[in-house]
Amino acid sequence: MKKIAAFDIGSNAIRMAIASVNEEEGLTLISRVRKPVRLGSEAFNTGHFSEHTINEFVRVFKDFKKEIIQQDVEFYRAVATSAYRNADNAHVLGERVLEETGIFIEAIDGVREAALIRKALQTQVDLSFKNYLLFDIGGGSAELTYLERGMAKGSISLPMGTVRLLEIGKMSEEEGASAELAYRTYLSEMGPAIQKFLSEVYPGSRPLRIVGTGGNFKRLSRLRKRVLGKKNIRYVLPDEVAIIREALEETPYLKRIKKFGLRPDRADVIIPAIHIMEKVMGYIPVKKIITPDIGLIHGLIYELYEEVHLSKEHCVN
Repeated sequence: MKKIAAFDIGSNAIRMAIASVNEEEGLTLISRVRKPVRLGSEAFNTGHFSEHTINEFVRVFKDFKKEIIQQDVEFYRAVATSAYRNADNAHVLGERVLEETGIFIEAIDGVREAALIRKALQTQVDLSFKNYLLFDIGGGSAELTYLERGMAKGSISLPMGTVRLLEIGKMSEEEGASAELAYRTYLSEMGPAIQKFLSEVYPGSRPLRIVGTGGNFKRLSRLRKRVLGKKNIRYVLPDEVAIIREALEETPYLKRIKKFGLRPDRADVIIPAIHIMEKVMGYIPVKKIITPDIGLIHGLIYELYEEVHLSKEHCVN
């Protein structure tokens, strides 16, 4: 039995997943670890990682390396997204990690990120019979992909992630204005690009199903139960989104953590995340938002599994 590992270096956190690979059971996820290292705070504010952040990042990867050695992991891959791409000294961080752990970090763009997420989704959700808008919200960017009976007809990556908006909101509050106004102003600048993309890929008027990926969508579905008392947390209806946002906004940050069962690094980004969702939904009719527990880390694990499995077949032949 082989073991593989994937590392997703996002703007709000770093994730590691370890899975086993065998002929009988295929791919089995063994463990998932999340470390709340928020690279986006510096990347989107100053465009530069501080020495403290670099040291903390390297410490996390040293711990990850110990874990994959203990688990006897044979193959692994690490990818980094928007915050890493945005920092002018990301290469320093990458070189430190490579030097001290042997783990190479690959920076990927939004198009590849969306493709990896789609790969993971297709293993759990049958996307071949209906049309869907895949919507992933990260800390630095959001990816939209329109699927027509399982076939991708268009994809776009936009710089409207949760941590990016959070930093914009903080700067606005320091200047005496509201964070909410800053969110709406920034997102209005994204409006023409969103509208153009959606009008090109989906000119129809029938309500469309959104498949939302990433931690904020999953948390939104759980808030559906806490705020609205709904039992089904596999989806959220469009008219429920604003109600949930208003409940969060009228609850102070520290009380929000306790009242809604949120992690500290989720309790602040969930509000800008919902603003992003509402902005996109303002341009298309939406039937429901489906919220599977899927993200970039899963797509990376599946891609690595396919490569390991394929290389084994080549060796046999």
